[in-house]
Amino acid sequence: MSPGLTTSASSQVRRRSAAILAVALLLVELVAACQSYLTSTITPLMASDLDAKDGYGVLMAATQAAMFLTMPLGAGLLSRWPAARMLAWLTPVVVLGGVVSALAPTFTVFLAGRVLASLAAGALMTVSLSALATALPPHWRRMTLAGYALVWLVASLVGPVYAGWASAVIGWRWALVVYLPLFLVARAVVIVRLRELDQAEQTSPQRLALAPATVLAAGITLVSLAGSSWGRNLLAVAGAVAVLAAAARILPTGTQGRRALVLIIGVLSGAYFGAHAIVAITAHDLLGRDAGSLAVLLGAGGVGWAVLGMICGRWPARSRRAYVRRVTGGALLLAVGAATMGTATLPGFPGAWPLLVLGWTVSGVGMGLCYVDTLNRGLDTPQVPDGIDTHQAAQALVMSEVIATALAGTLTASALAWIMGAPADRAGYAMVVYGILALLSLTLVPLSRRG
Repeated sequence: MSPGLTTSASSQVRRRSAAILAVALLLVELVAACQSYLTSTITPLMASDLDAKDGYGVLMAATQAAMFLTMPLGAGLLSRWPAARMLAWLTPVVVLGGVVSALAPTFTVFLAGRVLASLAAGALMTVSLSALATALPPHWRRMTLAGYALVWLVASLVGPVYAGWASAVIGWRWALVVYLPLFLVARAVVIVRLRELDQAEQTSPQRLALAPATVLAAGITLVSLAGSSWGRNLLAVAGAVAVLAAAARILPTGTQGRRALVLIIGVLSGAYFGAHAIVAITAHDLLGRDAGSLAVLLGAGGVGWAVLGMICGRWPARSRRAYVRRVTGGALLLAVGAATMGTATLPGFPGAWPLLVLGWTVSGVGMGLCYVDTLNRGLDTPQVPDGIDTHQAAQALVMSEVIATALAGTLTASALAWIMGAPADRAGYAMVVYGILALLSLTLVPLSRRG
C-alpha cells in the first residue's frame, strides 16, 4: 500500500474516532443533565423517607463545597496523568457515590454518597473540557461545545418527565442508579477513544492548589447562607470575598489574550445565569404564572441559546474583529433582554408576561452568540505562547464560569427574595436587579477587544 493511501486511511479512522468521541461526550452530557433534574425531584422524597427535611441546606452546601474543593485540582492532576486515565479513575467514584446514596439507611450515609460523587464531579469538569480540547480537531470541538447547549435544551424537556416517571414508578433509590449502565457505556467509549486521539503531552507536574481550593470551598459554603437576615448576609459577603481571593490565586491574571477570555466567560456567565436564577421566580411570584408557563419561558430562552450556539459552532468567528462584533452584539442583546425583563416587573405594566418571555428569549440569543466562540478562543493555542497550557486554560474557563454563576445566582436570588418579602411599594425594585445585570452585560463590549 502506498504512503498516500496509508495516510488517507489513517485520516479516515481518526475522523471516525473523533465523530464517535463527540457523540459519546454529548451522550454523557445528556445523561448528566437529565440526572440533575432527577436529583432535584427525588430530594424531597429522600428527605421524607429518611426523616431529613431539615437537611436541605446541609445537602446543598456540602455537595457544592465538595465540587469546588476538587475543581481547582484538575490541571495539576492532568499534568501528572492523561485524561483517559483520570476518567477511568474518577468515573467509578461517581458510580460508588450513587450506589452509596441509593442504599443509604440514614441521611448521613446518603449525604456521604453525594459528597463522594461531587468530589469526583468537580475534578471531572476540568478533565472533560481538557480532553475535548486536546483530542478533537477544532471543527469537531466547536460543534461538540455547541451541541452541549442543544443537549441541555433536550434535557429541559425530557429531564422533568424522566424524573417524574422514575420517582413515581421505581422510587428514588432505584432512580439514583438506573441510569448508570448507559452512563458507564458512554464513558467507556469516551475513555477508549481518548486513548487513540488525545494529543496532550504530560509536562512537569504542576502544583496542586490545595490551600486556595480549600478557601474556595469554604467561601462558596458561606455564600450559600445568603438570606433575609443581616447576619447571614454578612457571612455571605465574607464568603464572596474569600471566593474571589482564592480565584485570584488559581486563575491566570491579566486582561489580555486568553486571560481576558477567562474574565469574559465569567462576566458572561454572571450576567446570564444571574438572570436565570430569578426569571422563573419572577414569572411565578411576581406575575402569578403557573408551571406550564414556566416551562414555556425557560424553553424559549434555551431555544435561543441552543440555536445561536449551533450556528456559531458551525460558522465560528475566524478573526479577532469578527469575534469582537459577535460579543458586542451578544452583550447588547443580553442588556436589552435584561432591561425588557426588568420592565415586565413594574407593577401594573401592560403585557408583562409576553414581555418577560421576549426578554428571556433575547437573552438566550445573546448568550448563544457569545458563549461558544469565547470557549473556543480560550481553548485555542495562540500563535505567541502565553504561558498557559490547554489544561490550565480549560480549568480557568470552567472555574470562571462556575464561580460567576454561583455568586451571581446567589446574589440575584437573595435580592429578589428580599424584594418579595418587602412592602408592596417596593415591588418595582426588581427592575433594579435586572438593570444591574444589563449594565454588567455591557462591560463585555470593552472586554471583547482584549480577548
